[in-house]
Formats: sequence, structure tokens, C-alpha cells
Amino acid sequence: MAHHCFNPTLMKFLALTLFSLSMASSYGEVLSKNFSVKATILPGCILGSGNADSSSFGTLNFGNISSLSAPVSVVSSQNAGSIIIQCSGTPSITLALDSGVNTTGSISTGRRLLNSLTGEYLFYQIFQDSAHSIIWGNGSNGGVTKVVTVNSNSSPLEIMLYAQLFASSTLPTAGTYSDTVLVTATY
Repeated sequence: MAHHCFNPTLMKFLALTLFSLSMASSYGEVLSKNFSVKATILPGCILGSGNADSSSFGTLNFGNISSLSAPVSVVSSQNAGSIIIQCSGTPSITLALDSGVNTTGSISTGRRLLNSLTGEYLFYQIFQDSAHSIIWGNGSNGGVTKVVTVNSNSSPLEIMLYAQLFASSTLPTAGTYSDTVLVTATY
């Protein structure tokens, strides 16, 4: 009969290995749980169409003029002064125009374009209508705000501006005259 001799160190190693393997399988469980992801779109608006520079609506330009013996009228267009707005879930908005950077106080007698080289002004006005009867302002500067019904499909809406450069009995100094007007939408 053959006698087999097992090394006690080898026996301890095998026992520890088998114990470790059995413990690893009991602690190696995989646990899973779900979490939710959602977004809620609140009613809101953005100024601009998203297609062009959104920092400005462009320039409402009276053009090149050699005399102001008669008023000069212009109508805005997209990227040339028109207000472009997109809204979602908002039936109407109120649009206000400030006095511009060159006018202090009431705009009831006109806003001012400044020739920054000479300090001279030309007077103009922005209206809500083509008849030039409703001065567009902010409600406290001599003009009134405009309430606009918004497209329900969130497509861009163009709101026209009607502007008039006032006639002058004196010939203005040649140069560029400018102003900046802030549009505020409230909904």
C-alpha cells in the first residue's frame, strides 16, 4: 500500500484558497437601481431668431441724407431694427423701448441721434404704427408699451418699428449720428 504524504503548508494554502474563493462569490453581488431624468420647459421667450448675432437687432438706418428739409421715414426689417422674438407657452408679451442713450427725460418731443465728433443732435422718433401716431416707449418715458400676441408654435415673430427723422430748419453738420435703444420684453 502506498503512503502519501501531504505537506501541511500546502494543505493550509489550499484551504485558504478555497475559503477565499467561496467568500468572493458571496460578496461579489451586483446591485442595480434606476434614477429618473426629466426636463420641464417653462413658459419663456428669447429675443432674436437664433440665426444671426443675438446681441443686437441690427441698425435701423435712415440712410445717407444731404438735407432735412422734410422728415425722413423708415420701416424696420429683419436684422435692420425689427424686433424678433420667439416664445413658448406664453400667449402675449409686453415690449418696451427705452429712451435711448442720448435722451434724458421724456421722449414725447423726440429721441436724439448724436454726432460724437461735434456733439450735435438730430431728433427722431420710433412709433408702433405706420401713421406715426403711437410713440413707442416704456410707459413712463413719454411713450407707451406694446402688447403683442405670440405665435403658439414657437416660431420667430417679427415686430416692425416705424421711425421718423424730424425735419430741421438748419443744415446739420456732415457726419454720422447714432443712438442705441434697449428693447425689454415682459411676459
